[in-house]
Amino acid sequence: MLYCICLYDCREVQTSFAEEGRERAVCCPGMEVSVKQKVLLIVPHQDDELFVGGGLLRSLAKGGEYESYVVYTTNGDFFPHEAEVRLGEAVRVLTAFAGMEESHIFFLGYGDGWKDGGHIYHQEGDEPLVSMAGKTETYAPEGHSDYRYMRSGRHSAYRRADFKRDLKDVLAEVRADLVLVVDFDKHADHRAASLLVEECLGELFREDASYRPLVLKRFAYDGVWKGRADFFELPRRATELAELSQTPYTAEEELRFAMPEDCASPYLSRNPFYRALRRHRTQEAWQKADEIINIDEVFFRRSADNLLYTASLTASSGNPEYLRDFKLFDCGDVTERELVLKECGWKPEEGDAERTVRIRFEKPRTVGRIAAYARGSGGVDRLETVFSFDTGAEPVRMEIRPDGKRNFCTFAPREGVREMALRITAWEGVVWGITELEILPPEEKELPEALERLLFHGDTLRVTGLVKLRIKMEKAVLALKRKISRWLPNRYTLRRHYPEIARRERVSVRYRVLYIAERLRAR
Repeated sequence: MLYCICLYDCREVQTSFAEEGRERAVCCPGMEVSVKQKVLLIVPHQDDELFVGGGLLRSLAKGGEYESYVVYTTNGDFFPHEAEVRLGEAVRVLTAFAGMEESHIFFLGYGDGWKDGGHIYHQEGDEPLVSMAGKTETYAPEGHSDYRYMRSGRHSAYRRADFKRDLKDVLAEVRADLVLVVDFDKHADHRAASLLVEECLGELFREDASYRPLVLKRFAYDGVWKGRADFFELPRRATELAELSQTPYTAEEELRFAMPEDCASPYLSRNPFYRALRRHRTQEAWQKADEIINIDEVFFRRSADNLLYTASLTASSGNPEYLRDFKLFDCGDVTERELVLKECGWKPEEGDAERTVRIRFEKPRTVGRIAAYARGSGGVDRLETVFSFDTGAEPVRMEIRPDGKRNFCTFAPREGVREMALRITAWEGVVWGITELEILPPEEKELPEALERLLFHGDTLRVTGLVKLRIKMEKAVLALKRKISRWLPNRYTLRRHYPEIARRERVSVRYRVLYIAERLRAR
């Protein structure tokens, strides 16, 4: 039975199933209330929705169990004249490719690049940053509204605190059951979005014990924008991540979803994913179609079931709040190519002989799994810990490798636990600290059935001689189109190359001739 609050004098509602299998709550005569699940995708730029959400968004839309929302953190205005075009491209892609309602597309309106070369993720104080577009507060081009203005009738300043507040507010407003987020890759805006969304989620989990979405993260570069150009190879291969060793994840943690069958089609003329890439004309993303499109998509699951979110923590020294901030690490400079770590973990003080964190739950808990992440110098660093329980149950001993990856331990469930303690018993090397600690129930929640059905189980393409011939032709046609485009670029590429025509509605033939002449001289 479902309950609702409405203007009518009803107290309970019954559920019925629509023809397409979607559950709906029937509240009052002639009135239906949808109870579909929500999926929220958070990405920085207009085209990242395909790289991060891509096929999964389309599959969920086709399945009918989810309604989709997307948040863009920037206006894509590194080239200011392109902002309006890029936002329009995004709307057309999401409504046509993912069947999304336009009202479910949110533009936070922050800058795509900053004048001083820094980044809003590191902004401090009251003075807002100036974006590459010369703006100091959120905005949206004509025909759109930025999120803060839509909700409050005012704009947000380009400050980290405002950026975080807007992200947190949209997360709390949508309250999605499934949250898809760009992961920490090579782009500063991707890094900032990844870290700040984690920060916001960590706060929301501590503030609201009833909100525990499924959180999936995906890299937009490794395996996608910088993937292998193998889409036309036979036999077709699953996505390969070349830089997994540099992440907090391992291959065993990969969660692979099948690309929708129509989007996995090697016949680009009828492939809706390829057509969606073509709609992002400013980015010419279609040129990398054989890198971006694959037969599967790789995500990594972040657990929201950490029992620490509703516990109280005290430490013999150091800051134990790092253990439950939902961030596996923090970055001192998102603009640097290599990861620059900043303080992000619980680390007892040098003279602390106790080296202990005490945990008190608000009610008795059953504990059966522990996951811990730690960071060190990469040498012979070593941490040994012991977890004890107030019930008198046998302590759990756990060695933690400070390499940034998950250290995982399962054990016979400890029931009725009200208090427990983490104590570091051995410490060698240079260790930044334990960056995240997850105290978990005995069993991990299973994937929702709608997602379970979408898991990747291998290529479904039936390869025949005719199929092989057609794939060779498709590969040759894409290569030819790329060559033509590089010699005869579209007007957006020309406007970037020749800033004096950036604001012109039409690009004269003269500039196309100039471009070709430059290419010839450069050969």
